[in-house]
Amino acid sequence: MTERELVDQKIRDFMDGLWERGDPWDLENSVYERDRCLQLVEMIKGRRYPRVLEIGCGAGYLTRMLAAHADHIVALDISQTAIDRARSLTTSQAQADFRVGNVMEYKPQVDGPLDLIVFTETICYLGWLYPMFDVAWLAVQLFDATRSGGRLMLANSMDESEDWLLRPWIIRTYRDLFVNVGYTIESEKIHRATKRGVEFEVLMTLYCKPEEGKLGK
Repeated sequence: MTERELVDQKIRDFMDGLWERGDPWDLENSVYERDRCLQLVEMIKGRRYPRVLEIGCGAGYLTRMLAAHADHIVALDISQTAIDRARSLTTSQAQADFRVGNVMEYKPQVDGPLDLIVFTETICYLGWLYPMFDVAWLAVQLFDATRSGGRLMLANSMDESEDWLLRPWIIRTYRDLFVNVGYTIESEKIHRATKRGVEFEVLMTLYCKPEEGKLGK
């Protein structure tokens, strides 16, 4: 097994282990998570998205909120346990195509062009496990698969005190990466709230891919 395959297996086992114990982030019952997801949905309201990709969908809590604004959603997660749970909780199976897969191996162009990509609370784990070059290459692939005029929503919690994966400087580095590959920022905000006694700031950035003929201007 190659080093890359070992990393892939490590994250699969890690995430499956979390989901096998239930809802590890309390997504379905937490007021914090409900408000966070409502803030994300508020940012993408106002238009219809025919083709949506959600990266790191977990058990589909946010997916079910996105469904009101999308015709078809490819919802991807590395954990088979999470995807099984998502399928069992989601009634409109035709609208949401839940798939098990590692986004680092996924070819977004196959399902493109995409009108909206939703990428929340996931990039911090990719930056932990994979070289920055690989994360940057993923950003390029997502940009290429986005329809001209399409959007990408990137959001991640930031925590100054305990979790090095969530340090603001690294989360803002990921944020800038998507500008560097060609997206422009349409809107951005910081959602502040407390979960389990810990204060978090969630950096939420909605990007737009410039329409053809306007790239680089």
